[in-house]
Amino acid sequence: MIKGSNKYEKLAESLQGIYTLETLADRLKIDRSKAVYVIHRLRKLGFVKTSYGTEKKRLYNISLKNKQRGISYVEKINGASSSRAIQVASSNPYYVHGRVPSYEEALIYAIKQRDVRYIVASLALFRKISDWNLLYRLAKKEDLIREVVVLYEIARKVVRKVKRMPKRFLHLAQKRKTNRFDYIIRGLSSDDFKDTEKRWKVYIPLNRADLEEYTR
Repeated sequence: MIKGSNKYEKLAESLQGIYTLETLADRLKIDRSKAVYVIHRLRKLGFVKTSYGTEKKRLYNISLKNKQRGISYVEKINGASSSRAIQVASSNPYYVHGRVPSYEEALIYAIKQRDVRYIVASLALFRKISDWNLLYRLAKKEDLIREVVVLYEIARKVVRKVKRMPKRFLHLAQKRKTNRFDYIIRGLSSDDFKDTEKRWKVYIPLNRADLEEYTR
């Protein structure tokens, strides 16, 4: 190990958690510039992963597990969008080890979080979908086929360069329709996408105002 790295490994172990620069400085009783240096050293050793919270504030996830080169679904979701305002942060991300998770898996994971921030971020993933058969199998397993289709239709309206969903996927989704409406997020529905909701019998927890970052 490089000189001094043992000290920072022990520091990373004692600090495990999510911080802003301010909360890290407060935890270590140091000023902001020294906190920046600590983050720099820990990142070089692989102990820090960065994400963005509200108001585009940087969040630093410090953990010895980060050095295991696992990739979280949150990282995969955020990697689909270049806009920090759309990216999500998680205090307890799920890591996949030994392989790179697919965008199809990340999309299903995002929907299952039942959280508006994840649903907004999930729309960018449709630009990256290449294995529609895999996506269908994953969605079928989780009973999320219609949810995938309604979010795809919203993505086509607001996200650039979203490829067309295969007709077979849409045809199979049609067979899943019922007379009962389902929620993506319990209690939330759209004021702006009523036609899509009625067509697929799924309440959409988004309005156009939630998607402004995609149209800028």
